[in-house]
Amino acid sequence: MTTAVTFDFWNTLMAEPPGLLKRLRREAVVAAAAELGGGISEAAIDRELAAAGAAHDRAWSTARPFDPAAEAARFGAALSHRDGASLAAAFLGSSAGARLTLAEGIAPVLRALRDRGVALAIVCDVGLTPSTLLRDALAREGLLELFGGWAFSDEVGCFKPAAAIFQHALDALGVGAAEAVHVGDLRRTDVAGARALGMATVRYRGVADDTSAAADADHVIDRHAQLIPLLG
Repeated sequence: MTTAVTFDFWNTLMAEPPGLLKRLRREAVVAAAAELGGGISEAAIDRELAAAGAAHDRAWSTARPFDPAAEAARFGAALSHRDGASLAAAFLGSSAGARLTLAEGIAPVLRALRDRGVALAIVCDVGLTPSTLLRDALAREGLLELFGGWAFSDEVGCFKPAAAIFQHALDALGVGAAEAVHVGDLRRTDVAGARALGMATVRYRGVADDTSAAADADHVIDRHAQLIPLLG
């Protein structure tokens, strides 16, 4: 019997308009550097932004811990020993207020599940945008309050498919893995991690379709409304 559903964030609950966060991050840092009186070239900013993205990608692909705040501090210090903190703050806060796109049909499905008494949680691999801003994005849509648990990698300290990040969400809801379903878009992280813990799995491909060779989910859906009959 399903008593809980956990959701991936990126490309499952919300999606980024192509290139938005990268553009906002660069604009914020360039503006902060200009306020410092110049001396930091845009070429140097672009170099360190690329290094930050590469650091995240290496950590995520090998399931090593990654802290966006620590990477922002490294980024700022690499550009300026004196003013690194202000550059790091611009880096981290650049996505505040960014209008992410809700996955089609997700809001009514979340509310329908809650109305049925199904507990909801988020299990999210965080990139260069910290979880505080991802929570804010959901709150602006009136959806944050529907979730009873959160497991963001920058808070838990590990990426999917590690069992600990899924277990953190289940513990917050007070349910066991056998009672829960995980919904996400990626086979290596969402499907493999949840399945290894004993959760049922659903792969959502309404935003992006993972066609890798890794094992697929128990169910594959194109629309979130398909979750309702799957859960019975």
